[in-house]
Amino acid sequence: MTLARQLDVLRQVEPGCRLAAFGDLSASIVLRSSSGDGHPQEYLDDLCQQARRGFLALDAAAQAGGAAAAPADDVLLLAPGEVRLFLRAGDGSGDAVLCICDDADAAARLAAPARQLLAHQDGGA
Repeated sequence: MTLARQLDVLRQVEPGCRLAAFGDLSASIVLRSSSGDGHPQEYLDDLCQQARRGFLALDAAAQAGGAAAAPADDVLLLAPGEVRLFLRAGDGSGDAVLCICDDADAAARLAAPARQLLAHQDGGA
C-alpha cells in the first residue's frame, strides 16, 4: 500500500481527523498528505516546521532537566477549533506523522494508528 493510501486510511479510521500528513522534520517539509480540503504546500510545510519546533523545545527541556528518559515522540498542540498531533519516529530519521483533528479525543484515538503507520515506514516516502 502506498504512503498516500496509508494516510487516506488513517484519516478514515478517525472521522475527527481533518488532515494526515507524512513529513521530514529535518527538512521541515511534508512529503505526502491526505485531506478532504486542498492545502497549499506552504501550509503543510508550516505544520512540519511547527512540529520541528515543538520537538526541539521538548528535547531542550529534557536535556536541561537532565532527564535520562527517552525523548518524547509526540506533541499535542491546541489551536482554535482544532488539535494538532505530531508524532516522530524514534530512530532519529526525522520522519513524522502530522494530524489535524477536531478535538483532543479524536487525536487520542488517532495516536496509536498513526504510530503504526510511522513504524511501518523505513525512512522513505
